[in-house]
Amino acid sequence: MTLSPVDPSQPKVYGLHHSAYRCRDAEETRAFYEDVVGFPFVMALHIDRHPTTGEPVNYLHIFFDIGGGAEDKTNYLAFFEVTDRPEDDPRELFKTRWGMDLHFAMRVEDKAALESWKERLTGKGLEVEGPIDHAMIQSIYFHDPNGYRLEFCCQGAAEEKVWEDELKAARRNLADWNAWKATRTQSAAE
Repeated sequence: MTLSPVDPSQPKVYGLHHSAYRCRDAEETRAFYEDVVGFPFVMALHIDRHPTTGEPVNYLHIFFDIGGGAEDKTNYLAFFEVTDRPEDDPRELFKTRWGMDLHFAMRVEDKAALESWKERLTGKGLEVEGPIDHAMIQSIYFHDPNGYRLEFCCQGAAEEKVWEDELKAARRNLADWNAWKATRTQSAAE
């Protein structure tokens, strides 16, 4: 059964694009979700600049395909491995320093729908961040009354190419991340 939206003028939402959570270790998480559960590991992005502020950051954003298949690339489970100072709680750094709470993202049709959602949400008194161009998708972010971060996103012009390229690079990017972490841990110990 498909229900109509409460307000028929609101832009259509095409379901979940991704849900994003913290992880302790990207390789440990990859091994569990790919080797044990069987979700294909499809992307690993080492982010070194905050997508909104440009502030230096360091985290690895990894994605698993949870069943969207080749035709419907909208069902991903994503994780962030965050590093900064070892004594800091990475969950708090992620939320308070970088303003990038754990979140789930819903796909909308296009940039016009994204803009329409922004107008609709701001018109209801919500603070909305974006749109932010992530190359593969464009997004707006807002929070629910519980403080959970929500995202509406639409396909960017380069999304198909980015996913294709990143699928090929995912394992190399994860290996590079682990090597980078190892040198960082070694330097901190010296």
